[in-house]
Amino acid sequence: MPPRQAAALQAIERHFERHGATPTVRELAQGLGCSVRAAAELIEKLVQRGALHKVAGVSRGLRLAAAPSRVQLPLIGRIAAGQPIMAGDHVEEWLAVDPALFRPRPDWLFRVQGWSMRNIGVLPNDLVGVREDPDPPPGAVVAALVPDPQTGDPRLTLKRYTRRAGQVVLVSEHDDQVAFAPQVYDPATAGLRLIGVHAGLIRPATGP
Repeated sequence: MPPRQAAALQAIERHFERHGATPTVRELAQGLGCSVRAAAELIEKLVQRGALHKVAGVSRGLRLAAAPSRVQLPLIGRIAAGQPIMAGDHVEEWLAVDPALFRPRPDWLFRVQGWSMRNIGVLPNDLVGVREDPDPPPGAVVAALVPDPQTGDPRLTLKRYTRRAGQVVLVSEHDDQVAFAPQVYDPATAGLRLIGVHAGLIRPATGP
């Protein structure tokens, strides 16, 4: 399935999970950041593939053909300032994954760098699933956009989120709290954004 169609199908499935109904064409267009006409064309392609059924004359007349055993998720790479996470330039590739590996079901994946979360079993090169949630509860393990201390460019990080004296505190899960010291930010810090909650991971095979 072409990536754009996979993205549309995922958006429809996600909307159904969250709202108990499929989206309208306009809602799908808003979610994908495309025109209503482009969204309608994607729906037609998915109907032709048999991934969707369409009930004529009904606003929310899309019906999913089946609950998929595997879903396509985007792997997010380098992030550009001011753009949505799912912007096309941020997606390195689409991966077919088993949704049963995650809870809650993630919206996208990103590749972990470093050892800062080793105590909860998150290792370098793991693919972490993230469920979008801009207002996660304190204590949750979150994906956050933070400014790079050297360049100021936004970068994704996985940390445990808490608040202390009105400050956003991102804490590593590592015994060495000197090398992996908590990161403390004023909530108004430029480039700081809480993105979503950790939903599970995939560990790529490294051996033959």
